[in-house]
Amino acid sequence: MKSTSLAILGAGPAGLAAASEAARYGIGVTIIDDNALPGGQYFRQMPRTFRHTTATSSDKDRKRAAALFEVLQQPGVEFLSETVVWDIPDEHRLAYSGPHGAGLLQAEMVLVSAGAYDRPVPFPGWTLPGVVTCGGLQNLLKGQRMIPGRRAVVAGNGPLLLVATATLLRGGAIVPEVVEAAPVLRRLPSQLWRLAAAPKIMRQAIEYGALMVRHGTRFTTGETVIEALGEDAVQEVVLAPIDERGQVNRARRRTVPVDTLVVGFGLRPSIELFQLLGCALRFDRMSGGWLPVRNVDLETSRPNVFAAGDGAGIGGVERALAEGRLVGMLAARRLGRAGGDGGTERKLRASLTRMDRFRTGLERLYRPPCSYLDLVTPKTTICRCEEVSFDDIETWRSRGLATGTALKAATRIGMGRCQGRNCLATLAELLAREGSVPVESVPMPRVRPPLRPVLIGDLLQEDSPPPHLPDDPHLPRGEPVS
Repeated sequence: MKSTSLAILGAGPAGLAAASEAARYGIGVTIIDDNALPGGQYFRQMPRTFRHTTATSSDKDRKRAAALFEVLQQPGVEFLSETVVWDIPDEHRLAYSGPHGAGLLQAEMVLVSAGAYDRPVPFPGWTLPGVVTCGGLQNLLKGQRMIPGRRAVVAGNGPLLLVATATLLRGGAIVPEVVEAAPVLRRLPSQLWRLAAAPKIMRQAIEYGALMVRHGTRFTTGETVIEALGEDAVQEVVLAPIDERGQVNRARRRTVPVDTLVVGFGLRPSIELFQLLGCALRFDRMSGGWLPVRNVDLETSRPNVFAAGDGAGIGGVERALAEGRLVGMLAARRLGRAGGDGGTERKLRASLTRMDRFRTGLERLYRPPCSYLDLVTPKTTICRCEEVSFDDIETWRSRGLATGTALKAATRIGMGRCQGRNCLATLAELLAREGSVPVESVPMPRVRPPLRPVLIGDLLQEDSPPPHLPDDPHLPRGEPVS
């Protein structure tokens, strides 16, 4: 069994910043990430086989990223790339698997900085080739220097729509229209004082707007995509007004010809590792859904298990970097090292307070409709991996299966490669609507190991004790039945 002082799960901005800070004080660090290269989504790198010949807009953070990557050369820092943590038998023992080997890692402290993923919103045609998410678009550009098409509509909700549009325009695509579901222009004046807490980000947003004006891109609010049409790939998108209750006015639908549809309905924190750990969670719709409960030191309900970055609440790269630094500093202090001076810590906490004000303004500005379930039709695919439609779910519900666990057993929803990341939240919303209850009160299937696909041989490397599971499978691990 390997051992380390600080295990960091995720080599994105928060994880790298924490490692850099901890390494300054001689703390042994092991970073685990399922990507081949560090950087996460924001600092995503091209494959090693690519050659960098010309600077592009994607290189604006290249120097900052390179400075973060230097930590991987520090003595006492180990980076396990292309490696997944597939189980956590107890809160400081991690079962991992990858090309560097498989086994158990014993850690004195753990930081989960697993990031976030695109919020899935099903609608007719969302599985057609040519329909990509904002995150998928960014991956293509940053990792492959490609854009998915030449004529695109960008639709959804949130500030990532502007980032995606700028990406397409700078890549040479035509973007006739950006469609934002929230009435942001009407809300903007009331949130300017909060948004002013991050002037650099505001300047960037203004630059995006100016770029759209130069390219003749129309910005529409209060509308959404309701359907993607095409034979072998998307050829048209159907747009219609949507109100704050989530009701779509199909009488005013209109069609735009495209070869690409980029959709972004916000981000969801990756909480699977927190669920395996049995960390207490709370529901915050404005911050992405379920989040780990943290104290002022960013520590979860499990002692010496920390959470930082978008996986603990959507906040962007600057917040992730600041939270990572703070965790690295506090971990060093708890392990008996200097852990930074009080002045640096105060500056980090003050910066996070300002970012909180900005984040609150952004959340209120882009507050989405109450639901997107009005987009779903009987034949709409809900679970892409297992090809389960809304009709399939309703058929089994009519037979008396009214819980997420029962429907999963009957339809295989949530059993595919993504393990429910793209469908279980929608299933919870459907069950909440049918039961007229808050979505956070809907019991859903428990996360189980292996968390990610692993080789059977890797599971046999070392003996792992059986997990302690609750009597009620809907409760977090270790929580008693009340």
